[in-house]
Parts: sequence; structure tokens; C-alpha cells
Amino acid sequence: MRSAFQFLIVILLLGTLPGCKRIEAKLRRLAEQSGVTPKPPPPKPEEPALTPEEQAIEKKLQESALLNAAAPAPEIPEAPAFELNKSSVVSILGYHDFRDRGGSPMLIAAPKFRAQMQAIKDSKIPVISLSEMMAWKRGEKNIPEEAIVITMDDGWEGVYTYAYPVLKEFGFPFTIYLYKNYVGGAGRSMSWEQIKEMMQHGCEVGSHSVSHASLKSPPKNLKSDADRQQWVLSELKDSRDFLEQNLHIKCLSFAYPYGNFDDAIQETGLQIGYESLVTVNGQKVSWDTPNGKLGRYIVHGDNDINFKLATSFRGRGDVGSSKILVADAKDDKGEQLIQLKPKPDSVITERRPLVEADLKKIGTILPESIKLRIAGLGTVPVDYDPATMVVRFQFPYKLRREDCALSLSFQRGATQPAEVVSWRFKIDLEAAYQPVQ
Repeated sequence: MRSAFQFLIVILLLGTLPGCKRIEAKLRRLAEQSGVTPKPPPPKPEEPALTPEEQAIEKKLQESALLNAAAPAPEIPEAPAFELNKSSVVSILGYHDFRDRGGSPMLIAAPKFRAQMQAIKDSKIPVISLSEMMAWKRGEKNIPEEAIVITMDDGWEGVYTYAYPVLKEFGFPFTIYLYKNYVGGAGRSMSWEQIKEMMQHGCEVGSHSVSHASLKSPPKNLKSDADRQQWVLSELKDSRDFLEQNLHIKCLSFAYPYGNFDDAIQETGLQIGYESLVTVNGQKVSWDTPNGKLGRYIVHGDNDINFKLATSFRGRGDVGSSKILVADAKDDKGEQLIQLKPKPDSVITERRPLVEADLKKIGTILPESIKLRIAGLGTVPVDYDPATMVVRFQFPYKLRREDCALSLSFQRGATQPAEVVSWRFKIDLEAAYQPVQ
């Protein structure tokens, strides 16, 4: 058997030579018929297990290969989360009619109105639109720490003739509240064309009812509660629908005629889709003020009382009793009167900046009168060095908002009015988050 197997191997080897393929095939068939099978090859020897030292080396090699195969992705800093500033305060001013001269509580002289708007402009207190204020109350955006909203009721033509040119000149947005029975050019009311022109320059429109009657005093011929409720509903809803159809807008705000309302009227207004309802109560609007009773300071004729109350914020005098200093004010020699850091309108990367105001060119200062107010923080404690007359404040935490607004007030003497300088700077948040090289 062994010699036969050896013979078969020889023949198989010969099959690798050229021309022997057919012979090889025949011999294979003969081997199969004779029951001779080739011996299987010996098994591969098993490799010995790795020692602990060899395992450690193997692991390092594998890790090194992974690192070389793909570099790690660069770290991308997370964008700062939006932080709503709930400490802002808004004053809503309310006006009615305008003439070249005053003469009644509902009528303000045009020169007086211009002087008030100029005082607001000089104070640097921002004037924002009603819709901006409501976006803040919805939690969608931030507004300045202090802000003013300007409104006008009824739709008198004097708004277009006297107030609108001033507001347009100063770039102040405003809201007019119109009632259905007095709009469109009847008597001394504004025309649709005048209203639409103003809407192209910062004017928003709200509803002031259908008839301008007090909503708490329904017509006496309405006997049942259901009839009186239906009348209130029509005063609220029909006026809104009328304005939306004629001006092609979404009317979201309502001014109570004479400021008269109750909880039921307020709730009805909110249920039918008004986002804000304004009163004549002289109160500032905070973030948690109910949207159905937003206070307003109604300016009565040439009387400045309500205007002063509206423009006085958190202990600072009103814009008429404070002397407003521009941030780049110069002294008699043409030199910078107050040195401010960070500089006004600058862009910095330090998220915990040191605020400084050098007042030595001002002269005498009452240290106890110094107040620094910062948007989002309110009035903050400051360090004042009487020798150098430098006011300092170090932010206690990293700023997360891009814009920072500041207001510094002081008095030169006990009988002198407060002087106020306001400025703002920006944080380059993207640069601030970059790793230090």
C-alpha cells in the first residue's frame, strides 16, 4: 500500500509538467477507484499566548495606530445660552391731541412735546416699540434695562401734523389707538392715507373700541347681562376686525376708553386675541406685569408731572431734573471730560471687565451721590477713590450677553441736580470663547 501511495505522489507531481494534465486526471480516477487517499497536511503549530509585557506592547501599538489614523476633532465652544433679562422696566407714555398751542388736558402744545422728546433723546433712555416690549414679555428677546414706549389715543389729525414729524426726526417708534367711529378723515381725525404713511415710519396701530364709550357703562337700553356682555364683546372685537380689514395688519393691542375696565372685560379681551391691553394707571411695566392691565402715564396738556414720573427710573431723577452728559463731552480745553473704561461703543473680549470712570476733571463730587447702574444688575456697589476721583466696579461673573449698557450718576453739590453719563460696549462672545493660543 505504501509503495502504491508513493507511486501516486510521483504521478501527481508529474502532472504539474506541461502536457501531463490528461494523465493526471486519469491517475486520480484510478486512485479513487483503488481507495488510496492522500494524507492530510500536518496541523499548524499554535502560537504561544502573549506574556503580560507583550500584551502591553500590543495595546500601545494599536492605540498609536488609531491616533495616527485620525486626528481628534477640534473642540467647538458651545454658544452661550440665551438669558432673558427680567429686571428691565418700561414706562409707557400716553398722549391725545396736539396743536401749536395747548389749552386743555387732552391737548399738548407742539413746542412742549418737542421739548419732552428732546429730553428723552438727550437722556439716552431708549424708546422702543410696543411690539418689542411684548416680545420681551414673551421671553423672546431682551430690551434695554430702562425703556420708554410712546402711545397716542383716538386718532386726532394733530398726531400726524405735529407729533409725527418730531417722532420721525428722532427715530422714535410709537403706537396709535384708533376707535372705529372716529377714523378715516371725519372731522379732525386722521385719514387712512395719513395713518398708512406713518406706518411706514415706525407707527403701530392698536384698537380703542368702536364707540369710545366706557366699557363699564353699557347703553341703558341693554337690560339683560347677556346683552351687556355681547355689547362689550362687539366693542372689543368689531373695532379690531375693522382695523385689520382696512389696514391689512394684525391688531394685537387695545386701549381701554377712559381706562375703565374690570376683570371680566380684561379676560374677554385676552380671550378674543389681544396680547396687550393698556390702562391710564401711572405705573411702570415690569416683566411680570399682567398683559391685561399695562400701566400708562397719560400726559395732561402742558403739565409735566406724569412725564417726570414716567422718565424717572430707580432713584435717578427724571430727564428734566438731571443734567445729561454725553459720553464724549469735552471740557473748556477741549479735553475728554470723563474717561470711561471700557470705552463707549468699544468691542472687548474680556467677559469680566473692570469698569472705570475717571471724574477728576469734573471737580467736586459728593461721594454718597455716586450711583452706577448696569443693565441686568441694576444699581451696583462701586469703589470710589477720593484721591484719584476714579469710580471702579469689577463684574462678579462672566457676561453672557453681547451688549452691556451702563449709566453713572453723581452730584457736584447737595443743591445741584444729578448729572448722568450713559454708555455701552459690546462683548465679542465668539472671540471670548476661543482657547488661548
